[in-house]
Amino acid sequence: MTNLSIKRKLLIYNIFIQILILMLFSFSIYKTLEISSKDKLEATLKVILLDVADDIIEHKTNLHATNFDEEKEYKFKPLYIRLVKLEDTYKEVKSTYFPKDINSENNYLKNLILNRIDFEYQEHYIISRLKIQMDDDYVVEVATNFSTIDSTLENLIYILLFIVPVILVLSIIGGYFLVYKSFLPIEKLLQNLKNINASDLSKRLESKNKNDEIDLLSQEINNLLQRLEISFEKISQFSTDASHELKTPLTIIRGEIEIALRKDRNQDEYKETLSNCLDELITIQQTIDDLLFLAKNEHEVLEQNEEEIYLDEVSLEAYKEMQAFAKLKNIKLHCEIKEPLQIKGHHKLLKIALKNILKNAITFSHENSIVTISNYKEENNNVICIEDKGIGISKEDQEKIFDKFYRTDKSRNKESGGTGLGMSIVEKIVKIHKGTIELESEENQGTKVFFRFRIEE
Repeated sequence: MTNLSIKRKLLIYNIFIQILILMLFSFSIYKTLEISSKDKLEATLKVILLDVADDIIEHKTNLHATNFDEEKEYKFKPLYIRLVKLEDTYKEVKSTYFPKDINSENNYLKNLILNRIDFEYQEHYIISRLKIQMDDDYVVEVATNFSTIDSTLENLIYILLFIVPVILVLSIIGGYFLVYKSFLPIEKLLQNLKNINASDLSKRLESKNKNDEIDLLSQEINNLLQRLEISFEKISQFSTDASHELKTPLTIIRGEIEIALRKDRNQDEYKETLSNCLDELITIQQTIDDLLFLAKNEHEVLEQNEEEIYLDEVSLEAYKEMQAFAKLKNIKLHCEIKEPLQIKGHHKLLKIALKNILKNAITFSHENSIVTISNYKEENNNVICIEDKGIGISKEDQEKIFDKFYRTDKSRNKESGGTGLGMSIVEKIVKIHKGTIELESEENQGTKVFFRFRIEE
């Protein structure tokens, strides 16, 4: 049964459950009818017994003249009536063919309570007794067999034997129809899923907006397909970007080595070749590290626990660590912190983003100019602003500045030593911190970069 489909398992379970329910239902009806028939029989015997007792008391002076004709009067057959007198042993006074296989013990009869009807069930009979007192103690017995009850119950069994299989067949057909209709949307869902493969994840399952379980399942599968599509696109983009960016430095390294091997070189020439190769290898390593960071999903980056971080501390650390680079470029760094601001996030990641922006600001600033990093609160946002007085960014370049491997014309020659991934990394880090990044720039006037983090209530 473990190899059966869920549909067939449900059909089999449905049959078993229906059989069990019908058996319990039939048994309940049988027992209910049996109990009600016995109650009705007891009520009838009680009426007849009281009628017989009244006749006996009325003819107590001549008991033998009493006629037990209640069977004809009540049209109730079979009916057995007997009057016994209680002495040391009971003595039959008058009866109507009272069956000999009905056991009546003398002690039992003597212990009957006066003027109270008592019922006794024996193997084939039900006996009603009433103890009365005249000159002596007498017991009136009225009995009948179970033929009426047996006949009624037998008819019920015949009816159930006919009706139960019909109901069972109808319930099985109904169950099959219900299972078929229930699984039809799932089968269509499976058929649509078979048409979706890794080469084309853009297809989506049809959603009818019924808000039932199948529709919710379709929506969740569509969400899963969307996440898979994004992941596949990231992998594909990573492969494309990596091959594109690694091709140039690898070609340079190969060219340097091939040139060096064409003839014997002196020590300085070999050192120059190795130095050039090392520079290109450093570029390759930095490119791979940046690509791996960008390829990570957000939840992978957020595996480290968030903590309360102070923007002034992050800004001061980035400011101090970039001082040496600024001096090298003859740029002055200035830090303005108006008040300590606090957000939830990752100290190291945010410092990387700030240092990337500071490096760009320093690289593309005019000599002896000032680069300023400032922290302040603006309406419902905590803001970090980095301002330079450099060459600026054109409006056309501003729209593409966050694209991977994009470099403005002024930096395309790689004099900055960058990989073209810095701004993409900055944008991702800011988004991880649920913030926004904005640019304000004019050519030959300078650039302002704003990090805005919404203040949590």
